[in-house]
Amino acid sequence: MTVQAQTKRNSHKASKKTFLSGSGQSIPSEQVKLFEIAIKMKKSGLSDNFITNSVQTALKFEGVADLMNLWLDENDKKERDAIVADIQDMIDACSQKEKSEEIYIKFNDLEAIAKNIRAFKDSLYQEVMKRGGISKLSELTEIPQPSLSRFFNSNAMPRRDTVLRIAKALDLNELRIDILWSK
Repeated sequence: MTVQAQTKRNSHKASKKTFLSGSGQSIPSEQVKLFEIAIKMKKSGLSDNFITNSVQTALKFEGVADLMNLWLDENDKKERDAIVADIQDMIDACSQKEKSEEIYIKFNDLEAIAKNIRAFKDSLYQEVMKRGGISKLSELTEIPQPSLSRFFNSNAMPRRDTVLRIAKALDLNELRIDILWSK
């Protein structure tokens, strides 16, 4: 291979790795790929807020970028929905900050809670259905529908952040949450 051909090949490789923005700064191809995925997510009907949070989190945490790439490569709707739920879980986990909760939920006795998880989720689900259903809750909480479906259908211990977001969206106070939990 000639020196010219080698130089041309190497410059082509470099151009795959970075792009120039309007300001002349280079943008890594990984970021460009995330923005391309974001456009496809928008076309699939995912919310702007979810997409923005996904990209912002993916720029900081490689695991979210990996999930976004999995979403892009997946053709099965159920699998895509599961990936969206996983992305939302990672966004929530990565964005947790200091405690600044408006509603306090008592999670003192984990053993008692574990026994009552299914009953709590069922009673909370009934409350959700009275107030417009999962679609409406998804709009209010900005939690994707697949994530909410997973939340209500699993017997896993709910994440405090998720319960707080649901409680806030439904305007449930501490007493109402305790009542639902004790059912």
